[in-house]
Amino acid sequence: MKIFVANLPTEYDEMGIATLFITYGEISTINLVTDRQTGRSKGFAFIEMPNDEEALNAISHLDKMQLTYNKQLAVSQAQDKPKTSTGGYSRNPSRGGGAQRSGYGGNRTNAYNKDHNRQDRGYNRGPDREKKD
Repeated sequence: MKIFVANLPTEYDEMGIATLFITYGEISTINLVTDRQTGRSKGFAFIEMPNDEEALNAISHLDKMQLTYNKQLAVSQAQDKPKTSTGGYSRNPSRGGGAQRSGYGGNRTNAYNKDHNRQDRGYNRGPDREKKD
C-alpha cells in the first residue's frame, strides 16, 4: 500500500522517515520529495509498505503524531493522480492543451514563419546593394 506523509520536518531524510515506519512493518520504498534546485525536503513523502494490514496500522498510529512543537504529521493512504486526456499527469486539470489556447503559447511555427518567404515587406533598408564582380 502506498502511504502519503505530510508535515514532515524539513531536516528529516529517508532514514528519519524509516525509523517512524519500521516499527509497524516492512517498508519497500521511501520517496522523500525534494526541491529540484536546492535539494531540500519539501516536507512530504510517499512510503510503500507491501503488507496492507501493517500499512493501515502505521497510518492509524502515526496520523496526527506530534513531531515538533508546532506540526502534526498527516498520514493517509496515497491517492492516484488523475490522468489527463493525453495520458500524462496534469498539475492543473482545468487548463487545456497549449496548441488550442488563444493568446500565448500554442502553435508558434505558423505565426513565426507566415511572412518569412516574402521578399519585400516595405521596409526602407537603405540604398540597394549591387553585386560586385
